Amino acid sequence: MRSSVARGGWILPVLASAVLCAGCQSASASVHYPGAIDACRLPGPNAQAQLAPATVEIPPDSVKTAEPRVIPDDHASDGNEVTTCRRLFARALGGGKPDLQDYRLVTIAVVRFTQSDADEAAAKATQLMTDALGDHSGVRLATGVGDEAGFSEQWAAVRTGNVVLGLAIADGGTEAALIPAATLDNVQAVVTDMTGTLQRDYQG
Repeated sequence: MRSSVARGGWILPVLASAVLCAGCQSASASVHYPGAIDACRLPGPNAQAQLAPATVEIPPDSVKTAEPRVIPDDHASDGNEVTTCRRLFARALGGGKPDLQDYRLVTIAVVRFTQSDADEAAAKATQLMTDALGDHSGVRLATGVGDEAGFSEQWAAVRTGNVVLGLAIADGGTEAALIPAATLDNVQAVVTDMTGTLQRDYQG
């Protein structure tokens, strides 16, 4: 599902909540992941090609902004732990130079249930995932893009056992159309790869 928003509107939390609830109710509870999960290690080697063509990565700590952090702190609650991985890209101008007026923010969020009541944990995980995917505060400051910029988002989420993982791609900027838009197929392919990595490297 893709949404396009102008002048800074944010509708991802509402949409993500609905889809994640459906995913949480239908997933198998037989798989178990006992330990902490590194969200940044889940994507496969083709993830950048899938999600950020014609862009170069920008280390978040290299972007000067009025705020102390570009990447918000992770959220958590009793019975769940959440880890996120955010990577910021901008359109390549040649020679590895980025154009910060045309950017892409890739957010991976992983929520692992740690309490015994799976249904209650899944409900809490849905809200945690909504918060983690929807919390893009600081992006406009980081890129110098104002409210007049276009904004679009593509995302997908899946539950496997006691883990919900999701991927959100936010594109924006005054020239956002110059970054080839992420497609739902792109995003789902990466989520499938991440699920495979999760099951291979983290299953108990």
